[in-house]
Amino acid sequence: MSPDELLKAIVDAETTSVALAAVEQFVAANPAAKWVPIGGRPNNRGIIEVSSNPGRAVVERVTNAIDAVLDAEHDKHDGKPACQSPRQAASAWLNVPENGLSAMTQAERQALAKLVAVRLSPGDGPNKRVIEITDRGTGLSADDMPKTILSLNESNKVQKPHLAGTYGQGGSATFASSDLSLIASRVAGLDEVSFTVVRFEPPPYDAIKGGSYVYLTIEGKVLTTVPSSDLQAPGTRCIHFGYDLTKFTSPIGPSSVYGLLQQVMFHPVLPIWLDNRVHGWRRVIKGSRNALSGAVDEGDSKGPDLAHSMPMFYVSLGDYGRAGIEYWLLEKPEKRNKRPTQAFVDPSKPIVLTLNGQNQDEMTVRVVKQEAELPFLSQRLICHIDCNSLTPAALRNLFSSNREGARRGAVYEMLEKELVAALRSDDELGRLNAEARDARHRDEDKEVSERMRKEVAKLLRIQGFEVATVTGAVEGGPDPDPRPSPRPRPPRPTPNPIEIKEPPTYIKILWPEGASIDLYPGQRRYVRIETDAHSSHHDPKDPNKSHVNIVVTGATLQSSGSTALQGGRMRVIVSSADDAVRGGMGCLHVELRVPGQSTLSDARDLAIVEPPKTKGAKQQIVMPPFNVEPVEGPDDPTWDNLGWPENVNDIASQAVPVEGKLTVYYSKVFPRYVEYARKLEAHDPMLAESFDARYRIWLAVHSLILDKETSEHAASTPGDGEAVPDDDRAEEMERAERCRFATIAAMFAAQEVKHPIPADDD
Repeated sequence: MSPDELLKAIVDAETTSVALAAVEQFVAANPAAKWVPIGGRPNNRGIIEVSSNPGRAVVERVTNAIDAVLDAEHDKHDGKPACQSPRQAASAWLNVPENGLSAMTQAERQALAKLVAVRLSPGDGPNKRVIEITDRGTGLSADDMPKTILSLNESNKVQKPHLAGTYGQGGSATFASSDLSLIASRVAGLDEVSFTVVRFEPPPYDAIKGGSYVYLTIEGKVLTTVPSSDLQAPGTRCIHFGYDLTKFTSPIGPSSVYGLLQQVMFHPVLPIWLDNRVHGWRRVIKGSRNALSGAVDEGDSKGPDLAHSMPMFYVSLGDYGRAGIEYWLLEKPEKRNKRPTQAFVDPSKPIVLTLNGQNQDEMTVRVVKQEAELPFLSQRLICHIDCNSLTPAALRNLFSSNREGARRGAVYEMLEKELVAALRSDDELGRLNAEARDARHRDEDKEVSERMRKEVAKLLRIQGFEVATVTGAVEGGPDPDPRPSPRPRPPRPTPNPIEIKEPPTYIKILWPEGASIDLYPGQRRYVRIETDAHSSHHDPKDPNKSHVNIVVTGATLQSSGSTALQGGRMRVIVSSADDAVRGGMGCLHVELRVPGQSTLSDARDLAIVEPPKTKGAKQQIVMPPFNVEPVEGPDDPTWDNLGWPENVNDIASQAVPVEGKLTVYYSKVFPRYVEYARKLEAHDPMLAESFDARYRIWLAVHSLILDKETSEHAASTPGDGEAVPDDDRAEEMERAERCRFATIAAMFAAQEVKHPIPADDD
């Protein structure tokens, strides 16, 4: 068998067994054929098997394909203009708009997508698919292959800022999920095709461990041929046989290859062509970010319906550079849909961190539910943090080399805090959250509420806690939680629409006249600004193009960015340095300069103040305002809003902060609750009502103790070697804990109403 015959046999193969048989036949017919370790390292399993996700490994191949296309364009344009990022390169050399693929027409995206293509074939089943990634890029010669696509940790791309790759290992992770891989490439202008196949070579039968990933050579070089037919266009083709795609068996959605590429290539610099021969359709992959921004391609029903959105704005992180933030809130679907965000992101992790458009990690829905206090929007809100403008030092601190997660360090915490501050300061999100919460209003009896507070306080004292029934900071000794005690936030009024005028007539800072804006050392504030100017007057990405000028004076004070201007409203980010001294003063000055018009302006003083006092002794609980509300069942809108599981056995209660008030929601269909309630109601309806009241009291006590423990744990810093808790696992454990306690609470409450304990006057 000749190299030409081998190449054709593998390209035409539809199953792994056919491809393997062709390779075995070729090796048997060519004594000079030898297997060489990938990267020249016999012990290469550690690097190649570093990825735990076969889907992510495919995406790395796609990223490499995009790099090859951009490198070809670099050569075609002689590197001019000099581009410092893949997005700049795509814009300069392939006319991709800077704001993304959503600004292109459907026909333009489809034409460009043919430069990078993914073909999925049935193979031998879900765990033995055939997947092919093809690019129309630079192509590789026989001499280049061992130093590039067959290398490990080489520095081929380090000096090329127009490419996304850095570590020289990402694409090799596909070998670990394949039974056999073909790598074939042709340099533009040449007829010769260079190719090889890669497989895993097990260790000798008497070895305890080992094995190596190897590729086929003849006389020490990869195979070459001038094919008799047009088997290989200029560029590179990677075909992986027997590829494990067990987790991606659906035709569309989050458990499909389409969904995988849309979510991981969240904001790709180039579109990708997906030819799905398993389910019989072809589509353009443009990334979830562009779909959310309104891009619609063939096969898409329509763009998403949005209740609210915030265009990209940038926040300064000081020495770490700056981060871009944008978010979208989907309209509540007309038909019941517990996870409307799943078409775009993982619903349990709706906050996406990207670098060069690729999803590097996600933050969990906990950030939206608890930190941003938007629990009723958590199933509809998608957030994007663009990390391209972070400094190299920040990126090293944040991302791992396999692009499968972020380090939970200082930079990660800063990004989370900035996102939370942005979400909490968005009045429209606050209004929509309250609207969703109040979709079914419940009147609360003040007398019953006060009686419950007294009962909860009594039970907490029995547990050994000193209870303060007022909110706010409490004088006391050292506290493991250095954060200030929660203060209730008054409900925000619905903002009135602003009539936009041209030319505009005013700009003002929404802060009381004569009152200073107080900041303690290290604090950042989102200060609201209102104007009747059109949104085009302010560009948060480039202050030089903006008519809104933001000036912050003061030695330890600075402006750290601003949001987009929408409907006459925007927010300015003001921050104070960690070493700011109490008593320091400054000024926030905003100007609106319109050519040919008088400058409009407003200003407020800035003042450095002492940070709020922390809570008191370790066993002291400052009992915040709270209430306990029932959720009738899976058909109750609140059930969907909170993202509760469909199985009623898996959820008993959940506590969420809502405008400074801790609200405990409990399921009225939790089996143990239902069991006791029905028995008592059959005996006496009044007993059932009393049981429900006592049950709610026990849930409130448990929630307050859990809330304190969670706060203390969040304030502690993991030591060396200590694992960082996983949010998904923590939420799962809390649900299980709440179910266990609810079972006990139902038993206690039933006993208390059957055998009431005399009231205690204290």
